[in-house]
Amino acid sequence: MTSLSLKEIATKVGTLEREIRLRRSILEVIPEPFLILDEDANFLKVNPKAMEVLGYPPEELQRLTLIDVVPLEDLYAIREGFEEMRRGQEVRFKTQIISRRGERIPVEVLGIHREEGFFVMLRDLRERIEIEEEFERRKKEFAEKIRERDLYARELQVVRNLYKEKLKEIDGMREEALRLSYTDDLTGIYNHRFFIEQLTLEVERQKRYPTPLSLLMIDIDYFKNYNDTNGHLAGDQVLKAVSILIQRGVRQTDIVARYGGEEFSAILINAGRQKALEIADRVRRNVAETRFPNESAQPNKQVTVSVGVATFSSSVSSLTDLIREADHALYRAKKRGRNRIEG
Repeated sequence: MTSLSLKEIATKVGTLEREIRLRRSILEVIPEPFLILDEDANFLKVNPKAMEVLGYPPEELQRLTLIDVVPLEDLYAIREGFEEMRRGQEVRFKTQIISRRGERIPVEVLGIHREEGFFVMLRDLRERIEIEEEFERRKKEFAEKIRERDLYARELQVVRNLYKEKLKEIDGMREEALRLSYTDDLTGIYNHRFFIEQLTLEVERQKRYPTPLSLLMIDIDYFKNYNDTNGHLAGDQVLKAVSILIQRGVRQTDIVARYGGEEFSAILINAGRQKALEIADRVRRNVAETRFPNESAQPNKQVTVSVGVATFSSSVSSLTDLIREADHALYRAKKRGRNRIEG
């Protein structure tokens, strides 16, 4: 075997260190508990959210396996899930995680297998279960009060007061339902419906009180290739991370939405063409400078976005004109090499 020179060894060590930094960067962006396990389910890497849920310091986790933090009654289901992942399937099942404090935390496990090991995301179900239990408790309580009202006339006023309280809760639930109807399930940002409604309002407002108004259409370059190479779970994490990076690139007064698939939009209020181009380039750089897992397999060797910019003017004077102009600019950015802005 040919021995490596000191220079070759240093190069390999540097490459390995960069790979570690890249993975740490994207792990810290993921807002949910995320684990990387080896073939024996030993903990290789966990993100800060996972350490918070598990309650173990990193040095203790390195001496444990996933089997050490799950209940015995769930071992069979977990082994089945890992076998399915080894066969190339993405898995999703529910179990419990036992924290360092002994607390049993209900979670949903989403996992895939890659050459590096198992990539596992945990969704904490405690809040959802608490909400469901609280809802059932309150529903039963309300029904009991209604029964008491029918039985005991003297408690009629008490029941009426309770009814008013419940109406307030229902109004709150309606408001929450309305908020959710405007929110994209995966990324948590506004959805296409809200984008269209808000852009319509801004265009009408601009006609009455002329102020600069611009629109960004943002598309992840070669996203299908990333999905096909890394699986939909990894693709979903990229969508979430990119939505966060876009929000960091725009201003607080701007409105960011998921337009559809891997395409996002941003309504830039009180922003002329030059300001819109500056914001667009900031968004582009935010994504290009962030490291994503296995992005070297992309055709351009990294995860990037292309951005189309359009600004309201005498020739671009309607919602349709603004979207069409931004779409055309995005098409030019794609055609001229990607990872660029046009407008």
